[in-house]
This record gives sequence, C-alpha cells and structure tokens, in this order.
Amino acid sequence: MTEIAQLFESALRQNQAKAAMGTVARMPAETTLRELLESDAGEAVRALSLRDLAQALRDAGLQPRGSVRAAVPAPVVGRKRMVAPAPEPERKESREAQLYRRILEAMADEPLTIGQLAKRLGLETSELRDYLVWMKNEGKIVSTGRARATRYQLAPS
Repeated sequence: MTEIAQLFESALRQNQAKAAMGTVARMPAETTLRELLESDAGEAVRALSLRDLAQALRDAGLQPRGSVRAAVPAPVVGRKRMVAPAPEPERKESREAQLYRRILEAMADEPLTIGQLAKRLGLETSELRDYLVWMKNEGKIVSTGRARATRYQLAPS
C-alpha cells in the first residue's frame, strides 16, 4: 500500500510540475516573477528546478540572453568597452487590457461558460473568474444561469 501511495505522490508531483511549466509558458513576457509566484500556480512554480523553468521559458518562445559561462565579452576599443544602445521599448498594452479585450472578443459570437472561455483563452478558470466579476460589475458583460450552467455574454449596448 505504501508503494502505491508513493507512486501516486510521485505522479502528482510530476503533473504539478507540468502544469506549472505550462502556466509559465503561457504567461506574457512582461510578467514579473512576483506576479508569477503570487498566482494560483505559485506553489507549483516554486517547486520547479531551474532546468524546468528554463524549459518553460523556451516553450514560451523566450530565448535566454546567455549564461554567465557562455557570455561573449563586448569588443574593446582603446580602453573603453563598446556597448550597443538598448532598443527603444515598444509601447505595449498592459496584460490586463489585453486580457479584457480578448475576453470581449471571445464572447462576441455566443454566450460561454467560464470553462469554455478559459479554454479559448488558454487561462485558468481561477484567474478568469476575477476578471468576469469585475466586467460584470462594470456592466460590460451579463450572466445567465447558476453554478456550472452560468453563461457569460456581452451586455446589450
């Protein structure tokens, strides 16, 4: 019986690590570590190894800038090291604004449950729930039904 419990616990840890890596991979590049660790997946993310975290970042399409061991020194001219100027940061829409817009776009055609909406947007329902409550309070969306049958749709103009 102990072996079964240990196998189950091991499988659970692996699933939590995969879920945490998936969460990291879906997060926008502007997400801070603080936001990530304060998210619902924070505990699982804390349990990731650096190798797993690096893999999740690669899965998200983010390439590391290099490690300390692989760093290439900047060319030296005279006694001054030449450094390329940093590119101008693009003005980007905040994560909250992007998510708000994506929620509205997803609901444009039909009423959706929170599960359907989460699946379309690639988010966890727990993260989505707070946005839906806020949007409902602001009169942007309305809901019908109760519990698991609740459907969200755009509020009539």
